[in-house]
Amino acid sequence: MAAPGGDESAQQRLTATFTHLGTIQSFRRHSYVYTPGQPAHALYLLKSGQVNLQMHSPEGRVLTVKVVEPGQIFGHSALDGGDQYDTFAQALQPVRLFAVPRVIVLEAVATTPGLGADLIDLLGQHRLTVGRRLDEVAFKSVPARLASVLLEMSEEQPTGPRPQQRVARRTHQQLAEMVNAYRETVTKIINQFRDARLLDVDRSGITLLNPSRLRELSQS
Repeated sequence: MAAPGGDESAQQRLTATFTHLGTIQSFRRHSYVYTPGQPAHALYLLKSGQVNLQMHSPEGRVLTVKVVEPGQIFGHSALDGGDQYDTFAQALQPVRLFAVPRVIVLEAVATTPGLGADLIDLLGQHRLTVGRRLDEVAFKSVPARLASVLLEMSEEQPTGPRPQQRVARRTHQQLAEMVNAYRETVTKIINQFRDARLLDVDRSGITLLNPSRLRELSQS
């Protein structure tokens, strides 16, 4: 495999590597790519669809750590020396992905300049995401957690006279799992945010009308 070009970003190098080395797999909606306890034998690059990374409490509560979007890598337990996956990876939609066995990833690290550093950065970012989510659940109110998640998921869309920050469509149940709250509580808070003109909701998703105020709320 040729060494990546010097002007490529880390994401481009990782995407090229996983696309080249991986095998395509497909999963039906609501099926699991992996579950806790299964051997962490592979890393994955999502090609299409969405994958929900979840933790389950002994009481049955669900916490969504992250919703994986196309172009993102998951299955980080295969990188950090763990023998087993530590989350549920559930397909929210029909999914296609590239699966790369851990042993092949390690062989590529030995022969591809910069790939090892890229993977270390990727693992570090994942750990920060998980740690931040757990800290928010432990120490922040539900409105603060919801504001934080909405800001984290938002993307700038060049729509109309000025760009808007948009969040792709999520059900209230999915948002509730992201902030470790009941669906009814999240629905109530979204309605409060909408009444306060902090956001607007339509069938395609959520528009953040006042990101600066949401950012303030996320820190409260």
